Amino acid sequence: MSAVTAMIGSEARLLARNPGVVIWTAILPVAAAIVIASIPAARRPVTAFGGLSTFQVYQPILVLFVLSLLAVQAMPDMLTRYREMGVLKRLRTTPVSPALLLVAHFVLITGVSIVCLVLIVVIPGIISGQWPHHLLGFVVSFLLSCWAFLGLGMVIASLFRNAKVAAGCGTLMFFVLMFFAGLWIPRSTMPGWLHTISNLTASGAGTQALADTATSGWPPVGFFGTLIVWGALATVIAIRTFKWE
Repeated sequence: MSAVTAMIGSEARLLARNPGVVIWTAILPVAAAIVIASIPAARRPVTAFGGLSTFQVYQPILVLFVLSLLAVQAMPDMLTRYREMGVLKRLRTTPVSPALLLVAHFVLITGVSIVCLVLIVVIPGIISGQWPHHLLGFVVSFLLSCWAFLGLGMVIASLFRNAKVAAGCGTLMFFVLMFFAGLWIPRSTMPGWLHTISNLTASGAGTQALADTATSGWPPVGFFGTLIVWGALATVIAIRTFKWE
């Protein structure tokens, strides 16, 4: 545990020296959530959205927007730059293991994501009066989504040696995740076949789990299962394929 704490502390200090990544990642979705919550019409039920308001539909998507930026873009970029600069090669001569390094980044990015989650939920909640209906389920859904998304980010960081290539792959992954989350086409308006595919993705399952717990109660267990499968498989692949140089 002392090694994990030391590694997390070291990476946190490095992140603190360049806070712009976190700030710019959080500004857009937090601002969007505040703006949507401030519009009275966006707080009214919409038939096309299954009786949910526009705010209730897009709040989970904005939560995953932040998470995906941090998980599949920021984290792979950071780790591949470490590899290019020889930082990982030097770490190889220490007792640090690939799993320990990945765990440190997992914990750090999860912590940053939680701060952004609080901003997206609390500030719009004060404005609109719409709060997550099942808080425990909402938190569980978010943490499982973190595991799935960060697992995908760790796979990108493990497979690619070049930071530009990793950034390109992360950007592509970001748009795919956001598409199935319903950013451009709300999931409730997707054709049946596309909705089914979305349910099997990490972002689709995460969005639905967050939406269900925010508006009613526990989601169907299948959405949790999908997130667990994505998280477990991605984590195993990342640890097995990680290279120091």
